[in-house]
Amino acid sequence: MSDIAWRWQWPVIDSELLVSQAVATVWARHRQRAWGRESGGQLFVDPLSPHGLMLAVATPPHPADRAGRTWLELDESRCRQEIESANAKGLRLVGYWHTHPQTIPVISPADVGSFSRFAARYILDLPSPIAIIVGQSKKPEGIKAWSFRGRSYVEAVWAPPDESERQGCGTVTRRSYGSASM
Repeated sequence: MSDIAWRWQWPVIDSELLVSQAVATVWARHRQRAWGRESGGQLFVDPLSPHGLMLAVATPPHPADRAGRTWLELDESRCRQEIESANAKGLRLVGYWHTHPQTIPVISPADVGSFSRFAARYILDLPSPIAIIVGQSKKPEGIKAWSFRGRSYVEAVWAPPDESERQGCGTVTRRSYGSASM
């Protein structure tokens, strides 16, 4: 598993989501330009990660998706294929991400409706979806997360990774302690 880029915490629901560097890289590569179209993909966690709930994969935008400057429709066929592929690898769907033309993203009523429809379509895979919106700012507040619970949603609080997580997510460091004959 890759390094942890940061974590999101939801103190109200006592939950935390670790974000892998691989996922952060996907988002950085696909930020929306000023007059560009929205883009997005699905989010998968590794439920067996020894470090907690780890956001392991963010799928990239797909040519079959439909989009405009302020809207996005993920292709249903690609979504189903990505879910099946991820499940075969032991990963589980937790939501989807998309870009916004804003510097600091704000969840809109259209986003709430879109995430709700997505969750309803994949209700068996996705009981409490996570919504990520990637804004144009490269600062931590430029990417935000929400957890949907029933008809309400809660915004996450960004937190940096712990020092041990920056060092490789459980990577064993080999040290020499003198003589090899211990």
